[in-house]
Amino acid sequence: MVDGKMTPSGHNWVSGQGAGPRLDKKEGDGEGVDEFGNKVKMERKKKLTSNEARKKRKDRMARRKKGEEVFSDED
Repeated sequence: MVDGKMTPSGHNWVSGQGAGPRLDKKEGDGEGVDEFGNKVKMERKKKLTSNEARKKRKDRMARRKKGEEVFSDED
């Protein structure tokens, strides 16, 4: 970077990419330690399919129409 402008150097910075160790587990899965030092099991939240999301949305709309208090982050 010269005078606030980026200039390409011609070096292929991508050549060494991927040479490091591979991680088998995805981030957020497995066991971890919380701020108090307790071991906790961490899991990723399952992503809903489009059919499941549509069904939940319709259910929320029906409950809202009945006059029930509805929150969008409910399961």
